[in-house]
Amino acid sequence: MILLVALSLSIAIGVTAAFWLREPSYELLYSNLSDRDVSAVMDALRAEGTPYRLDNGALLVPSAEVYNTRLRLSSQGLPRGAGFGLEVIEGESSFSTSQFMENARYHHALETELARTISNLQPVQGARVHLAVPKPSVFVRKSDKPSASVFLDLYPGRVLEEPQVKSIVHLVASSIPSLESSKVTVVDQRGVLLNSPDGDDAAALSSREFEYVQRVQRDYETRIVNLLTPMMGPGRVRATVNADIDFTAREETREQFDPATQMLRSEQVSEDVQRGGTAEGVGIPGALSNQPPVDPVVAEANTETTAAPPVRSSSQATRNFEMDRALTHVKESANTITRLSVAVLIDDISDADEEGNPVTRPLEPAEIEEIEALVRGAVGYNEERGDSVSITNVGFYVGPEAPAPEEPGLMSSPLVKDILRQLPAAALILVVALGVIRPIVMALSKGAGMPMAAGGGQALPAGSAAAAGGAAAAEAPQSLTFDDKVSVAKQLAANDPERVAQVVRAWVQDGSG
Repeated sequence: MILLVALSLSIAIGVTAAFWLREPSYELLYSNLSDRDVSAVMDALRAEGTPYRLDNGALLVPSAEVYNTRLRLSSQGLPRGAGFGLEVIEGESSFSTSQFMENARYHHALETELARTISNLQPVQGARVHLAVPKPSVFVRKSDKPSASVFLDLYPGRVLEEPQVKSIVHLVASSIPSLESSKVTVVDQRGVLLNSPDGDDAAALSSREFEYVQRVQRDYETRIVNLLTPMMGPGRVRATVNADIDFTAREETREQFDPATQMLRSEQVSEDVQRGGTAEGVGIPGALSNQPPVDPVVAEANTETTAAPPVRSSSQATRNFEMDRALTHVKESANTITRLSVAVLIDDISDADEEGNPVTRPLEPAEIEEIEALVRGAVGYNEERGDSVSITNVGFYVGPEAPAPEEPGLMSSPLVKDILRQLPAAALILVVALGVIRPIVMALSKGAGMPMAAGGGQALPAGSAAAAGGAAAAEAPQSLTFDDKVSVAKQLAANDPERVAQVVRAWVQDGSG
């Protein structure tokens, strides 16, 4: 019974190890999924017959099926990520849905679609978009403007540059009607405000000015390095540019008149002349004016004897002159470079000696002057504004060479890892088979041809004299003498003559009798 139990346990261990060897190794398919996405992915894997495991919210599949499974799930739109997009409109529709629910679903779909689009940027791991769109009304003359806020979850060690933040702002603003860029706020996972909606405050202006100075300096440095690298070699030129930029915006309007230059533009003359008295009545009607007419003879006589009254004359003139005038409006642009300071560090030139061995030598004064002229032309040197260019030649420090990266060893191969994982199980199966199962099977096969002793004694193999002698010796004490052994043999012959006959027959067949 002990042999049978040991055989059964050995077979069970071997079968378990064999199944463990046949089971493939599992690798991560997806992690940090929502419960809804985990359920959807599990249903898809179960439908296509792909084995999987669920370990603390992480889905594991066989190593050989990881990439193919991801491609198949992507074709089905899985995992969906943070909520449903516009597909939620296609998936759910009924006559009982209210207008409020339809608007809410469409609003949520817009937010999800924008979040998906922003998440496709390389530095962005995840994104959420919140839209505040007021309800339009025909009774309100001035309605509220929509606004939006964007939350970004960046990959560790990644940052967003200002142009990328602006692109996200304009992307969201262009997707919603009547949404202005100044109404979009972008925040990262650390709570840092990445854009400033109020772009006219002092902090925003200082930040933009600093970034502009940095960009101008980098541009000049790149020009110098690109110009000198073909001549000196890669890595042998270092350039630093300090730019003083005036961000003051000036406007000036000037009007000048030249009194020496005049021109008659218009003239108006009015003249009134009155001569001597007449025979007609003049004055206010009354007693003096209502006199009878004077006799012409008497009037002529009186005229000849009396002097004529003086003549009244009136004259008026208006002349308009135009003087020479100059009107000047000057608006000086901001971001004006007031001074450039350029410093260039150049390594020694690599050369070869007479024997052909590589050596380095310093630059000649003529070569330094030539390089200085090239640098001045590259940065637009202007002596009037106080620009300066400094060229220095010094041998660069060469540190020890970095060791070459080690090639992946044999132990890092997935195939070798699988083989090493299976070796303990194979060794266990081999040990169980050779050390346990084989001796048990051999003992059972020998016991099948042994006659069992009366009274349940140990079986003796038929046709083996040594076995009979061993059985008798096992039953008799080891301290028996020869006479005692003979007496024991006689007792065995008397008690079991058939067994004694078989032993004798075996002796005769073996030729030992």
